[in-house]
Amino acid sequence: MNSRRHLSILELVPIAPSSISTQQLQQQLIERGFDLSTRMLQRDLQSLYDQGYFGLEKDTRSIPYGWSINAQWRGSNSKVMSTEVAEHYLLLEQLLPQSVPSDVKRSVHIKAEQALKRLNGHVPDWLATFPKPSLKVNIDTQLVEQIEHAIKYKRAVSAELYRVLYDEAHWLKFAELSFYNIVEQGGVLMAQFMVGTLHDKCYQMPVYRIRNVHILQKTRREPSTEQLKSLRSAINKGMKQEAIELIVKVPIHSAVNQGFIELGELTDKQKIDDKNVLLTYQTINTEQLTDELFKCAHWLEVIKPEKLRQRIVSKLKAATTNYL
Repeated sequence: MNSRRHLSILELVPIAPSSISTQQLQQQLIERGFDLSTRMLQRDLQSLYDQGYFGLEKDTRSIPYGWSINAQWRGSNSKVMSTEVAEHYLLLEQLLPQSVPSDVKRSVHIKAEQALKRLNGHVPDWLATFPKPSLKVNIDTQLVEQIEHAIKYKRAVSAELYRVLYDEAHWLKFAELSFYNIVEQGGVLMAQFMVGTLHDKCYQMPVYRIRNVHILQKTRREPSTEQLKSLRSAINKGMKQEAIELIVKVPIHSAVNQGFIELGELTDKQKIDDKNVLLTYQTINTEQLTDELFKCAHWLEVIKPEKLRQRIVSKLKAATTNYL
């Protein structure tokens, strides 16, 4: 969940009976520096609506839909925070993932402290026992549930996997995959699986690079001991490359900003000016990542981490030497 964007959405949605359309809300968000598509905003609104925690209401009597915040949920226009609003601020603080920018965390923490005072320091029992968020907060929880279901009941699935072929990014349809485990590696949730009915290798891929999972009426393949050993060997080799926070500067209309090239799990987006944005990713520092960044170096700039930036600079200097 991009909490910075979601907080802005909730701030801009008016109190009922006033309402705002998706197009109007999109324009106001763009003015705040959020460059997002209509479809992305629709998904955000639906996600906030489905959670039921934020008083968001949808008027489906006409198109485009009108969005508003229930007046009673916000405690009307009273300057005193209502008990219900106080509980929701405390819940929001618990739901924030670690990847949220520090200024957003501070803002939410201030509200949560005010909320705790409003409740006389007493956290409601239902909130005190609320489970702490896992990595699933950052990704499509429905997708994770589908994969977990397939693993539990040993079912094969069809799905699309994000792959880069010949320097171009594609979502490729796989008619049959056999998921058998989900693990956390370097702060990223990874799915382990086999492909088709004959291919003998096991693979591991970030969950955010998987979509459109459909459970099949077919039993999944089970990996052999040797196949699992081979995958563990590959994973242990990859573990030598640490998890990093990657920050890049790219043009607004670039393939990276439009989501056609993914460099990891996107955790933040900030508009710099009319032409460029800063994107922050949680990813794994691999040679493949370096190569992909190097191929885009004529329009993409690595800001952090410094070691990776210098690696790109060294490659550029070597390339320049070859062509002088």
